[in-house]
Amino acid sequence: GKGGLPTTANSIGAVSLNVTAANTSVGNEGGWVAVYPCGTTPKVSNLNLISGQITPNAVITPISNDGKVCFKVYGKTDLIADINGYFAPNSGFTTVTPSRIMDTRDGTGAIAVGKVGNGKDDTGTVLAFDVLGKGGLPTTANSIGAVSLNVTAANTSVGSEGGWVAVYPCGTTPKVSNLNFVSGQITPNAVITPISNDG
Repeated sequence: GKGGLPTTANSIGAVSLNVTAANTSVGNEGGWVAVYPCGTTPKVSNLNLISGQITPNAVITPISNDGKVCFKVYGKTDLIADINGYFAPNSGFTTVTPSRIMDTRDGTGAIAVGKVGNGKDDTGTVLAFDVLGKGGLPTTANSIGAVSLNVTAANTSVGSEGGWVAVYPCGTTPKVSNLNFVSGQITPNAVITPISNDG
């Protein structure tokens, strides 16, 4: 019933939130926040934190059967959650258990280990990643209209002008960015993108 939401959990499939971490206090290794339907904590993060930094991110998450959303915090922070809307059950948004489907740091997703990008100019380097069958997604492209991802840039190295990541259905690269970062910064963002015809 908060923020105009229905009062029964079976009327809500997932909620769209803007979550902000403020007054953060974490160790040198940084901290994180995972937002998920209460139950088993997934091994994913929605926000990545450093001490004293205010960090927002858009989050779409299913809710638990009793209508709750849980926030797992590594470190200490104040949390702010703003509701943007919700998805009714079975109305165009299919939930899956949050899971990591790709990580260039360790090869998760059967991809090459190593940084992505050319580090020189805005022509960038494209990493094409097949999402079909990963993390509970269907195995055929015509079963998916778009995917909801949390994308994180880590171990960044860029020039003084900063760097960016665009997430899109493979083909012509759009002149937009989903993440913007500077060297050494961990930057997450929620991304909703269609997929290409080959998944």
